[in-house]
Amino acid sequence: MILELHYKTPIEWAEQAYVGIDEFLQDHADSERKVSNLCLSIITKYPDRKEIIEELTQIAVEELLHFKQVYEIMKKRDLTLRSNFKQDAYIKQLMTIVREDTNGRFMDRLILASVAEMRGSERFGLLGEVAKDPEIARFYRNLHLQEMEHIDAFINMAKVYFLDEEVNNRVQEILAKEAEVTEGLPWRPALH
Repeated sequence: MILELHYKTPIEWAEQAYVGIDEFLQDHADSERKVSNLCLSIITKYPDRKEIIEELTQIAVEELLHFKQVYEIMKKRDLTLRSNFKQDAYIKQLMTIVREDTNGRFMDRLILASVAEMRGSERFGLLGEVAKDPEIARFYRNLHLQEMEHIDAFINMAKVYFLDEEVNNRVQEILAKEAEVTEGLPWRPALH
């Protein structure tokens, strides 16, 4: 299945985000930790889903490596990590579509992870295009490509347990909601 965002982030978003690159880096560091935590949370809540534990573990490790890379850039800029995660309006609004039943929630969390990775990859690519600092530009262009590998991963995990058609239909519903949420959020120097 080829996934496409229903709303494309304008390049002007990246230009504005780059003006606040220090804040963006702090948010990005938080985001990488959150995705790693999400993978571990899924393993904790669904230990019987043995078929996906290795892949979730691998993604958790990769996201921590991305965090380490962001943190190295932050150190060079004399930035500190935030002591608390800021509330993410993007995720909060997307969570309203998550179903309550166990299987629906499991599927939706995996799909949301793919959709959020897709949005992140898109925005990393845009930031890589506009960044004037060569290290930041190179980092985000490379990260854009690396994150693309995770986009299908979570959806393919859902397809281990649910019919392809059921997953594909739900993906489209979530992509529609994600477009509505993203288009409605104010621009800020943050991943979402």
